[in-house]
Amino acid sequence: MDSSRLPRDDRSHWIAALVVSFLALLALVLVPAFLARRQAALERELAVFSQARLLFPEIQLVQSQEMMRIEQYVNSGDSSFLTLYQNEVSRESELLADFGRVISGMPPTYRVELSQVESLTNDWRLLHSGLVGEGPLATDPVSFRESMDDDRARFESVQTALRAFESQVIFDEISASSGLGRLRTWQFWVTLGAIGLAVLGACSMAFVGLRLQDLARDETQRRLETVEARRDIRSILGGTADGLIGVDLEGKCTFLNQAGSRLLGYSQSELYGEPVHRRIHHTKADGGEHSEQDCPVHVALDSGETVRVPDDVLWRKDGTSFPVQLIVSPMKDVRDVRGVVLTFTDMTDIREAEAALRDAVRARDEVLAVVSHDLRNPVGTIAAAAELLIDVPMPPARQGEHLEIIGRAAERINRLIQDLLDVAQIEAGRLSVRAKPVDMVELVDEVVSQMRWKSKEERVHLTLRAPPSLTAVKADRDRIMQVMSNLIGNALKFTPAGGQVTVFVSPVAGGVGVRVRVSDTGPGIEPELERHLFDRFWKGHAAGTRGAGLGLAIVAGILQAHGTEMEVETEVGRGSSFSFTLATEG
Repeated sequence: MDSSRLPRDDRSHWIAALVVSFLALLALVLVPAFLARRQAALERELAVFSQARLLFPEIQLVQSQEMMRIEQYVNSGDSSFLTLYQNEVSRESELLADFGRVISGMPPTYRVELSQVESLTNDWRLLHSGLVGEGPLATDPVSFRESMDDDRARFESVQTALRAFESQVIFDEISASSGLGRLRTWQFWVTLGAIGLAVLGACSMAFVGLRLQDLARDETQRRLETVEARRDIRSILGGTADGLIGVDLEGKCTFLNQAGSRLLGYSQSELYGEPVHRRIHHTKADGGEHSEQDCPVHVALDSGETVRVPDDVLWRKDGTSFPVQLIVSPMKDVRDVRGVVLTFTDMTDIREAEAALRDAVRARDEVLAVVSHDLRNPVGTIAAAAELLIDVPMPPARQGEHLEIIGRAAERINRLIQDLLDVAQIEAGRLSVRAKPVDMVELVDEVVSQMRWKSKEERVHLTLRAPPSLTAVKADRDRIMQVMSNLIGNALKFTPAGGQVTVFVSPVAGGVGVRVRVSDTGPGIEPELERHLFDRFWKGHAAGTRGAGLGLAIVAGILQAHGTEMEVETEVGRGSSFSFTLATEG
């Protein structure tokens, strides 16, 4: 039960009883355990001190016997005393090892003291190495008598260190024994106090318990009503297709509905407590930074007014964006703004439909422009020539000229219609090619021969440079002739009078293909226009020239269907070169 819902007096009584009971329970559980552990530690220390004190006299006795055996050997020269000396040394080493094991659990200072004793003992024994050892450093008893004073001094230093160590152990043992007595006294009184607190806490809890029973029933009823209300709200929020985000005064998320989670890719737990602007509204659609001051959330928080943004973007968890319509409404408590509710509608389908509609309108306008411009001239030519044939008597030769004009105009109309059909097939991915072995030298020579009349008409030199024969390529002959006609026709059209158009046919290194290149000495193409070369209905600087701007788009589509692509090299003022490669058969 939430204590914040209790009346003030009941709340204070309940808190006091709870605190007292908690402290009593804590004291009953922790204090005896702590004191028991401390008592056990002190008892272990006393046991160690007792064992250590028993070892000191034995160590001192063994060291005294070692000194005595050395003096006996020096004075008598009897080597049996050396054997007794070595026995005493072994016994001392065992005692020191036992002492080290006894104090292993004691403070590090004990191990330091033991190390000092062992170091002094080793220095003392080192002086005897000449007596007990053999070799060039061996010393006879008579010679060692001169070192006896140093020997006794070192012995006394070892004894002094042992006695100091023993005094320290005795002092620590007395301190531990006194601490153990005080600890037992504390344990008695603390346990008694904890029992008193427990009794007091139990009485307090019993006093408050009766009151809590009534309050608990009321609280249960309120909780049921709250749960029901939340369930209704959750059903409403879950049923909407728009995303909803609750935002506090600091711009952090406090709520995210299911639709918002689905659209953004965040779960409510992932976005909860995170700054909304920096998570989902940090960047504009064009990639520029969206300042936090201009964010609709912060504008609504500052102004307390509803903010509507019909065209904006939000960013998903995976780093992608999507178009939205935003409505930011403030949440007010009487007059004060407590936060805002951000409602966003996914506009992806609507924007795609708008874009598709714009593309359809643009395509319609382009087709209408082509029909109105490029069909008007040949249709007018046909109409004028036919009218002359009907109204004006003329000799057969003149009639033949007008009929040829009508035929060429009809051919232009047919070519434009065929180009439109080819572009439609290319864009639909339905352009098919019938690949067969093709002699590219023969094919290109045929196209160049057909274009001679146009080169004379344009007053441009047209030249073919190709070897006598090449390995056949696998291609659709009619489509490749269409490609060559378009490329050569474009080169002749854009090359000024007196210029040169050259068609090169050459094998690819290794014999894996044949390369065709059409070069001209025209004006070249600016870099900013080059990327539009293969766009349909695009004419660049030559918007007033003949044609619908479909030639290169058709060329690119045909080459793509053959598994290759066009390469363009151009330099402003020097001309352009269009080339492609076809694979040889097999």
